[in-house]
Amino acid sequence: MFIGLEYVVSAYGIWVCTFAIYILLTKRRLKKTNQTVVALEQRASESYHNF
Repeated sequence: MFIGLEYVVSAYGIWVCTFAIYILLTKRRLKKTNQTVVALEQRASESYHNF
């Protein structure tokens, strides 16, 4: 009985850790994407004003 319970707890722990890592990586990727978009908008704005 305990072997099945240990399996469920282990599987749930692995799932939670994987999901947490996924969230952290996604947040970092979103932050970097937002910085890139802002930089591109600034570059486009500067080139528009030069004409």
